[in-house]
Amino acid sequence: MSDDRQAIREIAAVSDGDAIHTILHYLYAPSSEAAGKIAKELRQRGFETEERLGGDGVNWLVLARHEAVPTEELMTSTRRSMEALMAKVGGEYDGWEADVRQRSGDAPSRH
Repeated sequence: MSDDRQAIREIAAVSDGDAIHTILHYLYAPSSEAAGKIAKELRQRGFETEERLGGDGVNWLVLARHEAVPTEELMTSTRRSMEALMAKVGGEYDGWEADVRQRSGDAPSRH
């Protein structure tokens, strides 16, 4: 997907693109029960998960975390898998983000 390709480019511009990153995925389920099913499935797939009521006070957020090198192939495959998983419960996959990893030799940035 072009959005994933652009995100990978942006990560590579500010981060060590070949390093393992912590990647967060945002999934929204219509109920606590659906969020629990999604979280269980994702844990079986090797993700760490957190569940909580979303910011809208209606839908439930499942925050899924894993460690990987964010390649276009991986992120496109993961997106498709998560979209299919959410379609089963009438939920929505709302995308992903990755942390910034310093390139070796770079001084840490302070904000």
